Amino acid sequence: MKHRMIALLLALLLVGAALTPAAGAAGGEGDEALVEALKGFFAQAEGDYDSVNRSDGGACSLGLLQWHGPRALELLRFALNGWPGTANYLTRSLYREIVGEGTVWSRRTMTEAEARCVSALLGSADGRAAQDELARRDILEYLRLCRSWGMKTDATAAYFAVVVNQFGAGGAKNYLRLIRETLGVGEDAVFTDLNVLHQAVRDTRRCGQPWLPVREKCYAYIASLGWALTDRSGSWEQPRTERLPERELSVWRLGAAALALLRRWMALLP
Repeated sequence: MKHRMIALLLALLLVGAALTPAAGAAGGEGDEALVEALKGFFAQAEGDYDSVNRSDGGACSLGLLQWHGPRALELLRFALNGWPGTANYLTRSLYREIVGEGTVWSRRTMTEAEARCVSALLGSADGRAAQDELARRDILEYLRLCRSWGMKTDATAAYFAVVVNQFGAGGAKNYLRLIRETLGVGEDAVFTDLNVLHQAVRDTRRCGQPWLPVREKCYAYIASLGWALTDRSGSWEQPRTERLPERELSVWRLGAAALALLRRWMALLP
C-alpha cells in the first residue's frame, strides 16, 4: 500500500513538472528577455548598430553583433530583402556585389567610402530593424545550441552564447571541449554555476588571451543584471532516500519543490 501511494504521488509530481517549465528552459517570454539582455551586452562590448570594422582579421565585421565575413554579407542581404529602402544607401556597384549569386565575403574588407555607405545603411531605421530581427534569430539559435550542450541556467547559457557569436558553433564546441579537459569538477557544476564556468575559462589553455577580456566583460555584465549566477534550486538533484526502491532512485529526477513535497508525504506514511 505504501509503495502504491508513493508511486501515485510520483506520478502526480511528474505531471505537475511536465506542466511547469524549468528555469532557463528554451522558448517563451524568458528567452525574449534573454535576447534583449544579450543585445545590450553586444552593444556594449562588440559594436553599435552603425559600427563597421573595415578589416577584422582579414574580413569586415558589421553592426550590433559584429557579423563577420560571410555573416556580414548575410546581414546586408537580409536587410535588402526585408527592407528594400536600405538599397538607397549603397552605390550601384556595391549593391550588385552584395546581391550577386557568386559573391563570397570570406576575405572581403571595405574601403573608407564603402564603410560610410554601409554604416549609414545599418544606422538607419530600416537597418536597425533588420539587425534587431537577425540578432533575435541568431541569439535564439545560440541559446538553443548552448542548452543542447548542457547549459542549464540562463546565466550560463547567456555567457556561452557570447562564445558562439564570437567563434561560431564549431569554435564554441571546441572551446567547451577544452574546458572539459581542464576542469577538475563535475560537468553539472559548469553548466549550473556561472562562477565555476567563468573560472574554468580562466584556467583553460587557449581560452585566455586575447579573448579573456571579452569573457570578463560578459561575466561582469551578467552579474550586473541581478540574475542568479548559481542554480541552488535543486532542479537537477536526484532524490536520495532509503524509502524509495533503488530502481526509482536511478530514474526520477525531481525539482526542489517536488522533492520537498515527496519527503513531506513520505514522513506522514505509516
